[in-house]
Amino acid sequence: MMRRHPACAAVLATLILAGCVGGRGPRGPVRSPTGIVYPPGVPPVETRFSQTATLYLNIDGEEEAALQQALEGIDADPGNSIHYFLAGVAGARLGEYGDAHGWFREARRIYPAYELDIEPEREAAWARAFNVGLEAYARGELNVAAEHWLQATAIYDLQPAAHRNLASLLVELGRRDEAIRVYQDALRGLERRPATRVLGEDEVRVRAELRADTEDRLVQLLLATGRFADAEPLLRRQLARDPASIRARSDLARTLVELGRTDEATELYASLLTDESLAAADLFNLGIALFRSSRYDQAARAFKLLTDKQPDSRDAWFNYANALFATEAWAALADAGDRLLAVDPLSEPAHLITARARLETGDEAGARAGVARSDSLPIHLDGLRLSVTEEGTVVQGRLVGNAQPEGAPVRLRFIFYDNAGPLGERFLEASAPGPGASADFRVSIEGRALGYRYELERGGTP
Repeated sequence: MMRRHPACAAVLATLILAGCVGGRGPRGPVRSPTGIVYPPGVPPVETRFSQTATLYLNIDGEEEAALQQALEGIDADPGNSIHYFLAGVAGARLGEYGDAHGWFREARRIYPAYELDIEPEREAAWARAFNVGLEAYARGELNVAAEHWLQATAIYDLQPAAHRNLASLLVELGRRDEAIRVYQDALRGLERRPATRVLGEDEVRVRAELRADTEDRLVQLLLATGRFADAEPLLRRQLARDPASIRARSDLARTLVELGRTDEATELYASLLTDESLAAADLFNLGIALFRSSRYDQAARAFKLLTDKQPDSRDAWFNYANALFATEAWAALADAGDRLLAVDPLSEPAHLITARARLETGDEAGARAGVARSDSLPIHLDGLRLSVTEEGTVVQGRLVGNAQPEGAPVRLRFIFYDNAGPLGERFLEASAPGPGASADFRVSIEGRALGYRYELERGGTP
């Protein structure tokens, strides 16, 4: 959820530094509340331009006039940091964040201790841009929201909310390379600490949690875009924090495969497959990662372990059968195919790969019978996909017309399972599409199901 950050009160420096009236600031080192000791630099000196700009900044609506005075001061005395600081304040309040960032940076370059005055101004500007972005997002103006959050990230990086919102939105808009850069900037900001105050224990803990979550989002985006070399050091850092993480180990193994380091990947995969603590979801994800990495033998092993945990799961048997098919393990596939057809009886691919396995093992009659059985099915089910949402579990797919006359009634029974056993069942009442035609369907149940199977109750015998 995107949260509104409380607007920060802008801090306007009086610019008359301690012990200095109308002259220069302290020439000795300045220490921040967090223990940073700044080199002396060239302390700011008040001028008529700075005094006038300060006056305008204290009057609502006079930011343009303040900026003009500060810019005139820069022209007149380009080595005086006070004018850059005031230009940054005015520019930030006018929403000119890019220019403001540049002026603030120049003020700090000339006089490093100016960071103590600049940091609160940056945070105040950040809050304004962030909140305007939230308002635009609430109105559905996504590109406008993205622009304001981009400005917020440019002016201040110690608050990660704008970075995280912006990166998520950029992914939604299909701008994934930009999102990667924003997440990387967010991590750099989370590595830093404010100069003007010491963070409490709770704040440090929250920042550590945000860093871990941001890093995970970045890793998944890097993997999705094929940037495996960039993902590897982040995955290794995740494993350093949590050596038992199944996801991080699996993602790192996949990354190593993509980088051509198969020996390292094989060792990781082997250790994962001997981990008896793997839950059903872990085995499923590991099997998918292995299959996508063309490690079909190991994928088959992972999915076989999954069928042991979920003997009635259509997805477990479907993926196991496909992994066996990829390795041409025909004898094992002939047995697995029979189990698959018991939980996925209307799948044409399931019938065909099982028939192929029988043919390859010398059972030609069984292969012919399997093909004939598929051809005689009243309908086929295709594209089955299980997904879990906040509302419950959904199975989606397509009804494909076959032997059943168009419009004939079809009744399917779906049985859902969780770790404890059957979660419940739902029925699908539909009409058979014409031969070769298809119709989408959706079946849902409350709760988080880990697997399902289905049966044809009316419309013919599979």
